[in-house]
Amino acid sequence: MLSRTIITLTTLMLALLLHTAAAAVSVATTSDLRADARLALQKHVPVLLVFTASDCGYCDLLESDILRPMLISGDYDNKVIIRKIVIDEQDSVHDFNGKTISTSALVKHYGIYVTPTMLFLDAHGKELSERILGINTPEMFGGRVDAAIAESLARLHDRAQRPAAKLAQQTN
Repeated sequence: MLSRTIITLTTLMLALLLHTAAAAVSVATTSDLRADARLALQKHVPVLLVFTASDCGYCDLLESDILRPMLISGDYDNKVIIRKIVIDEQDSVHDFNGKTISTSALVKHYGIYVTPTMLFLDAHGKELSERILGINTPEMFGGRVDAAIAESLARLHDRAQRPAAKLAQQTN
C-alpha cells in the first residue's frame, strides 16, 4: 500500500513539474532580427515572425494552442526559428540589416494591419510563403502553419541548389 502511494505521489509530482515547465515555454520576443537571421542561416531554416499585440486574445490563442506546443515538442527545432514582435510594447527593433528602426516602421514595411500576423521569412527578411492573418479553427490551423513552413523550407532549399546547378552547367 505504501509503495502504491509513493508511486502515485511521484507521478503527480512529475506531472506537475512537466506542466509547470510547459507553461514556462513561450515564444521569444525579438529585438534583433539580424541575430535571428544569422541563426536561421546557420540552421538553413526560415524565420517565423509573428506580429502580436498585448491585448490581442487571438494572439494569446495562437501562442498557447499552436506556437507553444510547437516549441515544446522539439519537432520544429531544425525547421524554423520562431520569434514575435509585440507591436504595442516594443519601441524599436534591429532590422534584418542591423539598422535600428521603430517597430511602427517595421509594421509599415511589412504592411501589417491585423494581429496576429505570421510571416515566413528568409535571412534577408523576404517572404518565402503566403503570410497567415489571424487564427481560426485551432484544430486545423496547425496544418496551415506546417504547410507554410514546408513551403518556406522548400524555397530555401531550391535557392541553395540554384548556384550549384548553375556552376554545374558552366563546367559542362
